[in-house]
Amino acid sequence: MEPSTSDNIITSHEAQHSNRISLPLVSLPLRPSTLASLLRCGFSSTGDVAHALKMSEPPDSNDENDAAVHCHRGENAARIDASHHAESRLDHFADELGCSPSQAADFVCEIDDALDSIGMPKMSASDQRAEESAPSVFGATAASILKSKRSASNPSVATRQIVSFCMPLDHLLGGGIALSELTEIVGLPGSGKTQLAMQLCVDARLPAKHGGVEGCAVVVDSEGSWGGAGIERLWDMAAALVEHVRGSALRRAEAKRAREMEQFGLFKESTTEENLLPPWFTPESILEGIHIFRVHDEAAQTCTLYSLPHFLIEQEEKGKPVKLLVIDSLAFHYRVASSAKKKDTSKTDSLTNTNNLIRMATYLLELASEFELAVVAMNHVTTKIDKDDATGSGVKLVPALGESWAHSVTSRLMIDHYSRVNADASFTEAMEEWRICTLVKSPHKPPGTALFTITDKGIRGAPTQHSELQHRKKSKHSTT
Repeated sequence: MEPSTSDNIITSHEAQHSNRISLPLVSLPLRPSTLASLLRCGFSSTGDVAHALKMSEPPDSNDENDAAVHCHRGENAARIDASHHAESRLDHFADELGCSPSQAADFVCEIDDALDSIGMPKMSASDQRAEESAPSVFGATAASILKSKRSASNPSVATRQIVSFCMPLDHLLGGGIALSELTEIVGLPGSGKTQLAMQLCVDARLPAKHGGVEGCAVVVDSEGSWGGAGIERLWDMAAALVEHVRGSALRRAEAKRAREMEQFGLFKESTTEENLLPPWFTPESILEGIHIFRVHDEAAQTCTLYSLPHFLIEQEEKGKPVKLLVIDSLAFHYRVASSAKKKDTSKTDSLTNTNNLIRMATYLLELASEFELAVVAMNHVTTKIDKDDATGSGVKLVPALGESWAHSVTSRLMIDHYSRVNADASFTEAMEEWRICTLVKSPHKPPGTALFTITDKGIRGAPTQHSELQHRKKSKHSTT
């Protein structure tokens, strides 16, 4: 039976010659930036990298006098020659990557570490430079980072955020969910986490001319909430978004027409709905830009996430970049796997789970930064013993996955059902069920809260009447 040439292990002529197995790079635990750099330059397997390194090797010398001279020069000179030989091996590889030899050496070291972590032989076992040299560190000043962001190909889109169409929530977050960051949404079952994630996926398709990021969304569905009725829900939100944007564009066009008539005295016909929106901006197109990956266990979830860079690069080449990655939820399979190992209470398993979570958080942060997308991870809540609990129950609800994960995320949102307070009875009876979103952690915004409700059209903010009622309650409490 011949080996598969696509997803399974592939064997090239060079790999057979060196008695090594060639593995797809997407199957190795590499950093997203490293994997993206290699894939963009045409390196899809370890065999491709090994072939590039082999192309840089100088021809072997058969002159016996060279060996004698080599012995005469001594051990130090031999080491220098070995170093030059290792540098020459990296020249061709560095040229193909468009980087310096030291950066190419870092890539080789990382690939070797990844191979070693899965029990495979290192690709450059004979290359002392790749094994022994310390990784290069390339720093950057804050000014240079700011300059590179401002000089981006489309800086207006790069600095935008994914809006939620819930004004209080967008105001709380400083405009919406930030790109290049890992945002965690925590809440009880039924609190509205998935509904908010669906709204964000639909809003990620908003055209740039209307204030959106005009990108696609990827969903890693671990709980099965996005199939069946979830698709119908996405359609309702997409149709509502198109109607909302069309109405907003029509109102702006009419206001512009009225100003021109008043300023210049020119008569213009009423604005029609044609050409107000891009032709592609339809509910069908919005759903075509939301890619859902259903995963059924921790292994499938991890493999899907580590294989995403290849898919993200393909989307970029098609002109349809991904701007949002939703994991709903990250905690589900981790907690299932943890409960399955509950009989083994060894510290080793606990440390392994913690290390896996930290490694995953680091990977997601780098993925967000490398591809300029927003990563939104859903998380559950769990109970924790608290002797100082004011309710007297002795326990309190805290986010799952532990403190190590909490320190790794960029921002944290907690969603809960809004506790109603007796006030205007007529308004309270007419009021729908509200959720309260609390910004617990953020590097650029202060903590705060926002109210929203879940309607048939999606996530919407509190009306003015309810906001004024809240303000009166706060004023009353502050005076007393």
